[in-house]
Amino acid sequence: MLDAPWMSTIFVGVTLFFPLGLGIIGFVLLRFAGGPRVSRLMGLLTAVTSIILLILSILFITTPPENPIRFYIGQPYLSIYIDSLSLYFILIVNAIAFVATWNALPYLESEKPSNLFQHPTFFYASVNFFHFTMVLVPMMDNLIGLWIAIELTTLASAFLVGYTNTRNAWEAAWKYLIITSTGIIVAFLGTIFLVNAVPLTQTVDLQLLNWTHLVDLAKVDPHSWKTDFMQLSFIFIFVGYGTKAGLAPTHTWLPDGHGEAPAPISALLSGVLLKSALYAILRFYTITNIVMGDSRFTSIVMLTIGLFSLLLATPFIMKENRFKRILAYHSLEHMGIITFGIGIGGPIALAGALLHALNHAITKALMFLSYGNVLRQYRQAHPNATDFDETTITGVLRTMPITGTIMMIGGLALVGMPPFNIFMSEFIILWGALTQFNETMVIPGWRWIVITAVSLFLLSTALIFFGLVRHLSRLVLHKMEPEPTLQERPFQDLLPLFLLLGSVIVMGVWVIPALSTLITKSVDIVLTGGM
Repeated sequence: MLDAPWMSTIFVGVTLFFPLGLGIIGFVLLRFAGGPRVSRLMGLLTAVTSIILLILSILFITTPPENPIRFYIGQPYLSIYIDSLSLYFILIVNAIAFVATWNALPYLESEKPSNLFQHPTFFYASVNFFHFTMVLVPMMDNLIGLWIAIELTTLASAFLVGYTNTRNAWEAAWKYLIITSTGIIVAFLGTIFLVNAVPLTQTVDLQLLNWTHLVDLAKVDPHSWKTDFMQLSFIFIFVGYGTKAGLAPTHTWLPDGHGEAPAPISALLSGVLLKSALYAILRFYTITNIVMGDSRFTSIVMLTIGLFSLLLATPFIMKENRFKRILAYHSLEHMGIITFGIGIGGPIALAGALLHALNHAITKALMFLSYGNVLRQYRQAHPNATDFDETTITGVLRTMPITGTIMMIGGLALVGMPPFNIFMSEFIILWGALTQFNETMVIPGWRWIVITAVSLFLLSTALIFFGLVRHLSRLVLHKMEPEPTLQERPFQDLLPLFLLLGSVIVMGVWVIPALSTLITKSVDIVLTGGM
């Protein structure tokens, strides 16, 4: 049954089947026509597809449908449901996929594949499948379908993590696959516990696990639910999907995965994949809060893990390390900040957390892609690229002034310097925390939880600020001996970085009204289960 307007049908069809179809075509071409011209064509088609999907996302945000988009495709676990929260995460996926695939064109131009898995056509085909799975996640109404979609993101991206075909890269890919798949199993147990929490009067079938149906049931009679199973379900869901979201203590795949993957893939992993798992947690967060009657239980869980992630990232960011691994630990930090904002609760902090998800995706993509340009140029200038030690890279501002300037601004944005976008969303989260402090003073002990949480938040972010600035100053400002002669990438290769940099600056002082409205509606959905 199809009960969506024709524009909604086009939006869903194009968003899902363009990357899926192009991925299938890519694998067919890899088998029968894998030459460099075919690879270049696949790269261009991938970039064009991502542009089309981003434009469609922007159109739907500026002129959103009056009601959520809903499709039923044969089986209940294939039901598609797109509300404002879904649209927001689809926007994040398509925005980062756009700049990552554009950046991949020059990134792969000099690749000489040594095997099938290091072929540019394989890369583009896999990226399209990865893109398909990531837009599928926020479209799934059924929680089993959501679970399947998130596992598909792992399968679609594992070979991309190991694409550079080094021993370290394949070890990172294997570690990523094993750890995140284990987390997915834990999340599946959490979904089963949710079924057990549902009142016995309900018939257990796959239709029961539609998020919209569960929210309606919880609103009608929350007292008939088994709260012990509900709490157990949320803990398992949070640990399971939190593993995929890169939250501590199950974040251990993160530094290796981000550090070894090609720069465009690192941008997708950090900017989008982590947020896809966060989206799943938010859906369970809503149901749990409705059943429990308030958000105190989920807040304690999320504040604890959010702060733990933030605190754990601090020493690893401050110590000497490869810069991509430092950026990976920044993902741990910022996912902790987002989780902290959700845990604080209330519309202001939650709005800040959702905005921070987008801001972090933009800023981290800027840093990974710009540093990827640096690595590529330095490796080409090095006499023995296989033995090149990237920790020796310094003085980027002297050798590549445009990229060096972009990295310097992006790094300052990443640590929350005003007037950039990260500062804006972190400020809103802290504002929400202070608002919740005033509203929860009547709850015994809760004011001290908020005070302690905010204090640890400020301490960690201050230490991380000094840690990254130290790494960045060495990377960008110090002189490298001997100083290599490098050239900047041409303008068309730098254009994705300029677009990201412009977003970092503009969103630090202004959030476009359509985006603000979308976030407001998303907050209402998360807090109340509004449709």
